[in-house]
Amino acid sequence: MNLGSPSSTMNVARWALIFKVCFVAALLRFHFPLMIEEVFDQKTLPLPTWEWSIFSLTSVIPVLLARKRNPAQREELSYHITFLRGGMLIYLAYSLIGAIFAVELILLVAAVASSTGLLVSSLMYRRERAVVR
Repeated sequence: MNLGSPSSTMNVARWALIFKVCFVAALLRFHFPLMIEEVFDQKTLPLPTWEWSIFSLTSVIPVLLARKRNPAQREELSYHITFLRGGMLIYLAYSLIGAIFAVELILLVAAVASSTGLLVSSLMYRRERAVVR
């Protein structure tokens, strides 16, 4: 396998699609227990814990992979970065609230992943702005 071939490079659009699907699944998973409890007056599922941490990793992967890649892939990532950052903020907020108030330590994985993704994307954005100037 040639590492310079286009098929071996990261496809940012594919990772963004994976993130969007996982983000919708995470939001449904978050709202499902609340809807069941409201409609049927029963608590059938707990709020998300480990699956939220796994879903949060999908927002960080495209940012970390595009960080060291060529400018074309970073430019392609810039089309998706607003949605990715929004997802990371939602993951971070829920995981911090869950880790602090519900004492679910597995949610710290989501908090670390989300904060890492936000930090790397901010650093990437600042570096690109410095290059443009």
